Amino acid sequence: MQLAKKAYEQYQAIYVHIPFCRQKCLYCDFASYAGFGADAMAAYTDALCNEIAARQGEADKVSANATVYFGGGTPSVLPTSCIAQLVNALKKYNFWQQPLEATIEVNPGTVDLAKLQALKALGFDRISFGVQSLNNKELCAIGRIHNEQQALEAVALAKTAGFARISCDLIYGLPLQTLGSLQNTLLRLTDTGIEHISVYGLILEEGTPLAALVEAGKILLPEENTTEDMYELVQSVLKKQGFERYEISNYAKNKQFSRHNTVYWRYEPYLGFGAAACGFDGSCRRTAVSGVREYIDAAANLQAANWQRSSLYNIEALSKNIQLEEFMFMGLRQACGVNLAEAEERFAVDVWQKFARDLQPFIEKDLVIYETQQQRLRLTEQGMAVGNQVFEIFVTE
Repeated sequence: MQLAKKAYEQYQAIYVHIPFCRQKCLYCDFASYAGFGADAMAAYTDALCNEIAARQGEADKVSANATVYFGGGTPSVLPTSCIAQLVNALKKYNFWQQPLEATIEVNPGTVDLAKLQALKALGFDRISFGVQSLNNKELCAIGRIHNEQQALEAVALAKTAGFARISCDLIYGLPLQTLGSLQNTLLRLTDTGIEHISVYGLILEEGTPLAALVEAGKILLPEENTTEDMYELVQSVLKKQGFERYEISNYAKNKQFSRHNTVYWRYEPYLGFGAAACGFDGSCRRTAVSGVREYIDAAANLQAANWQRSSLYNIEALSKNIQLEEFMFMGLRQACGVNLAEAEERFAVDVWQKFARDLQPFIEKDLVIYETQQQRLRLTEQGMAVGNQVFEIFVTE
């Protein structure tokens, strides 16, 4: 009798990257691009479908319940016919089977009820809105195309379209943002009844327009002590509103965790399709070229016989040390922490024996807990605020 494969021995998630945006946000350094029209989107869709077809041999290694996630960019700017073409290709070649969830990212202002209903009919059962703020001045300051009313209307329309699982992203530390405006955003958003919220601190990425504006003194960000207070405010407000913090930046009611992102945090294999999409097979990382035209040219000519040798991808072989390091980084982001028995099984390292001395100061300060019987290591609520210091312990190369 053939033994059942363990989760880390099969692809548990499928990611599809849609690199188009109606307008590039000032803070964004993702592989996303504005200014492409319908012809480019159609050509990209055809090339992406060809990549899916060329890699159909990988479908045998995909779990039947692998999650599906369309991210970007703004996938919702793609015409519905193109999204349907991609969904059908994934289903045809058995990448989309019976997913635990199928998520699509949407920006308010890029969908109406008809489009949301069409997405639901295609099989998406979870939607993730890039809200970022419910304050018009803050939204304008970071170059978002929607206003606060459109964001709230988008959530309401998604419910009308039949989406029971709705997530929204927020950012704190924005230009013009105050503790009061952040609290207002949090309370208004939780009042919508959604059961998943992701909250990220603003990071000034080098080379972005926002970084240049801040450096030139044309835009001011909140002081560091204010952003620290904002971090604490997020924890306090969401906890009072009944949200469980299950990962450093993610909060849910009724256990409505992101099943797709959990694959990443558990360091399980996943496939990536599209420009700049990244995949991980357990020991190697494969990342596609990021330019739209470059991707179209390479992916349109991909063939099943030679796709693995294509210049479309950059391949990074990961040593066991790097794999363990990433396993610990990702797992410790979760409130439940990491299973050290699994770490030893996968990487042949007794993590507790090797790193106990370095972890001891954090344990003494109640920043890290080691549960001996369960062999689980996890950050405490206080420890999540200094997670990077703990992560550094596991850097060995």
